[in-house]
Amino acid sequence: MRELNKTKIAVLSSSMLLVFGVGLWHNRDRKRDKKASQLFNALERILDGEKGQIQWETAFDIHYIKKLKIDRSKTLLVLQHEVALKYAKQIYEAWKIWYKGGDDEAKVFGVFRELADKVQISQVAKAYQGSYNSNLIDVIKDRLSENEIKTLLEIIKKKPNSSYA
Repeated sequence: MRELNKTKIAVLSSSMLLVFGVGLWHNRDRKRDKKASQLFNALERILDGEKGQIQWETAFDIHYIKKLKIDRSKTLLVLQHEVALKYAKQIYEAWKIWYKGGDDEAKVFGVFRELADKVQISQVAKAYQGSYNSNLIDVIKDRLSENEIKTLLEIIKKKPNSSYA
């Protein structure tokens, strides 16, 4: 009878510890999301204040090219679909679980550095969503730290809205 009580106590204690741990983990994620949201809002205000620059989220809008005021007298440079898929795959493959070395942020930054403008970023975001059923900006918010997001936004901020031939 005593061993049965010890077993019940052990199971109850383990269950309580598990619930407590899950609660802490959830609270940590909520705090991180709140900090990321504050960071994005502050950065958005900075980018909005610069004349001629678009909001940083617009570059990730999968319909950005349709909304862009295109100079019809020039040829807009866009990625071929296969090339956008290649870049999307490179970003996807950069996200690794912690015990396999973790995320390769340098690879993600490298992809964005290779893209010529915000139209191409939009194309890659569209290819990423089509291939992996995930919004690229949400994945970036979840995977990168505040400093890494700042670095990525600096890369994007330097890009022109579009490029013409």
